Amino acid sequence: MFSHYGKTQAWRTFPLAGSIFLAFMSAQAFAQSVATPKFNYPSGKYHKPLSLAVTSATTGAQIYYTTDGSDPGITSTLYTGAPILVANHATGDSLTFTADNDPAPGDSLYPITFTSLTVKAIATKPGMTNSDVASATYVIDLVDGSFNIPYADPPPEDGGKHLLDIYQPHGKANTPVLLFIHGGAWKQGDKSIYLELGNTFAGYYNVTTVIANYQLSSDPWNAVHPTHVQDVALALAWVYENINHYGGDPTNITLFGQSAGGHLISLLATDSTYLNSLGLGTGIIRRAISMSGAYDLYDLVAWPVNPLGLNAQEVLQYKVLCQNTFGSWDKPVLDAASPAKFVRQNQPPFYLIALNETETFKDMPGFGKEAQDFYDTIAALNGPFVSLERLSEADIPAEILGLDFPGDTNGHYQEIYAINTLYWDSRSTKMVASYLDILPETPVLSSPETGSTAPDDTVALAWQPSRLATYYHLQVATAASFDPATVVFAADIADTIWALPELAANAEYFWRVSGVSAAGASEFTAAWRFATGTTTGIRSHPAASPPDAFALAVYPAPFRSTLHIAVRAPELPSQAGGELVIYDVLGRRVFAKALSLKPGRTE
Repeated sequence: MFSHYGKTQAWRTFPLAGSIFLAFMSAQAFAQSVATPKFNYPSGKYHKPLSLAVTSATTGAQIYYTTDGSDPGITSTLYTGAPILVANHATGDSLTFTADNDPAPGDSLYPITFTSLTVKAIATKPGMTNSDVASATYVIDLVDGSFNIPYADPPPEDGGKHLLDIYQPHGKANTPVLLFIHGGAWKQGDKSIYLELGNTFAGYYNVTTVIANYQLSSDPWNAVHPTHVQDVALALAWVYENINHYGGDPTNITLFGQSAGGHLISLLATDSTYLNSLGLGTGIIRRAISMSGAYDLYDLVAWPVNPLGLNAQEVLQYKVLCQNTFGSWDKPVLDAASPAKFVRQNQPPFYLIALNETETFKDMPGFGKEAQDFYDTIAALNGPFVSLERLSEADIPAEILGLDFPGDTNGHYQEIYAINTLYWDSRSTKMVASYLDILPETPVLSSPETGSTAPDDTVALAWQPSRLATYYHLQVATAASFDPATVVFAADIADTIWALPELAANAEYFWRVSGVSAAGASEFTAAWRFATGTTTGIRSHPAASPPDAFALAVYPAPFRSTLHIAVRAPELPSQAGGELVIYDVLGRRVFAKALSLKPGRTE
């Protein structure tokens, strides 16, 4: 018998030997560690966006996470059950087998580590030790690459200039096509320099992007006009006839060129001679985008009165360039190669990009006025089928502005480098993308059908894929207006199905979906309505809180070779189960005993 709290009570005792540390298993008595969070997708490389879910095996634990590489804590973002979207294409991943187009490959723009997102998470619960930090790193590669595809039978001395590369959005079909022709004063440049441009438009904007080489006015080709534009015509003809095998839409081809490439695509779109010789016409060109191109070549060399305001040294430099590229600087020769001389009403629409030049942001001499004059010439015939937009120095990422470019024509290089590096959302990129008309199509809802009733309070919403969407924005609300106060769930979803657990029973809900890509978001679908039924079956609920007081007696004291422990729970409302667990000083579990506790009784 043992006297406790002034009363004589019966205690059940357990003999133990040795020196021990003991605890009754409750949150108040022993601070266990919360289970480390787990991600539904392990670290790795994926070819689709992910809807990332995070869980902890500890019931009632709260999870906090970060996506900026820092370790999470209770001040980090609270995970609420909505998915963490992992969708950014890992620019320069498997396709960038060489450095990206940086003048200094060792600078910060060189993609040494290719990751889309690193997520770190920690789980916490009052009365328990925080979990270890879980970390996962994801590479989302959304581009399939096909390289060095011949588009013509190259001559023996070709040196690989009749080849093209294709960057295809993974898993996408019938996508718009962008054929890019590089610059380099008709004498230098190569498709391999523009890997990031291909990755950007295919990986973020869902555009099948083709980058083609052409023979140059330098050794070993020593090409002279019209060789360059004839090569570009051959590349376009190959794309038109074959791009459907790579997921591209041959009825939706846009030409895009910068500098000398801008001149070549403009000439191909205005002078039908080159495509006609291949049995095609300029009608296969949906639109043309020219960035800082040359359009009236004789204006570059006219002297002594130069219509572009060029000085003698600048005119002389252009004369040397024209002699090498076109075989002469005589007006008839240069007019025959000038897009401005072939402008007509029934030509593809044009989007011209030029620079707002300043003392620190300059284009090639005369190119700004060349763009304005070419725009005026087209506008006089085609009206709204041409537009001119100017890029400002403030539109260029700071890291690009800090790079070292040759001469004082830095803006001419910066405009295209802003597209051809990791800046997939630069102003240069968005200017081109905005003209492509590539907003995702509005998705089509599938189930549950509008007006239907779900069997219980867990509902799986499904919709059909949108052709140009990278992911989807899902909204669920209690009113068809979707006013913020009525929205009960809103999240970006990588998949085309999402389960909504634990909605209110016998309630009405409305839902809608929008497709999203780097180009923007589609219109929302029309709202569909569903109702939840009465909850049936067995559902788990949180366990009732443990009693606040346990009577725990250990004797004799001080401890001897045999120890007795008695447990009493006077506040239990009814019979309940429990467990007595004993740990040694190293935290090892050395004893466990199941208990059957009754109110006012002692085990």
